[in-house]
Amino acid sequence: MKLNRIHLTTGMSTVIVFLGTGLYMRMNFPQLYDENEAIRYLFRANHVYILFSGLLNILLGLYGSFSGLQKRRRLQIAGSWMLLLAVPFFVAAFVFEPPLALPYRPLTLAGAVTAFVGTMLHLIGGYRKPEDQKKETPRG
Repeated sequence: MKLNRIHLTTGMSTVIVFLGTGLYMRMNFPQLYDENEAIRYLFRANHVYILFSGLLNILLGLYGSFSGLQKRRRLQIAGSWMLLLAVPFFVAAFVFEPPLALPYRPLTLAGAVTAFVGTMLHLIGGYRKPEDQKKETPRG
């Protein structure tokens, strides 16, 4: 499916962004934020969120399968778009939120919520009862 390719491309691109944010932190942290541990931790947390969102998209790109039932497929497609949307939220959170060092981080929250909802939609849409799996298993 075309959505699998979008997930794979987004996931691989996100991992490259993750490497870039790691390089940024390696090169700039001692000079910029050495005195403020809170800012360092905020950058690191958002750095890891970028990685996780990229890895989720890679997994869906490689192994994601969509239900044959229209209702379940729609849930999975909505979940896919939510997981894709989480990536820009996490990247924006890395760029904008840590320097402010505020306890409330709306971009990080938006990324976490969209990733959670997207994953749950995939879970609900892709769940099959054991007896349904037996019916779908090809006989050899």
